[in-house]
Amino acid sequence: MMRLAHILDGLRCSCCGALDVLWLDPVRGIVECHECGQKATVIVDGLDLVDALDGCGGDW
Repeated sequence: MMRLAHILDGLRCSCCGALDVLWLDPVRGIVECHECGQKATVIVDGLDLVDALDGCGGDW
């Protein structure tokens, strides 16, 4: 399964200072630096409770 990740243009990694190396994985809610490997969890806006529950595979 392929995940979609988005590059975050114009932003620097706060750990290593590299520019344009941050990638957002909205499915996992993680921003990762492809230079030093630092990761941070984020809250991705746009999902409501019903969408989140549908992703669990259960009938709520």
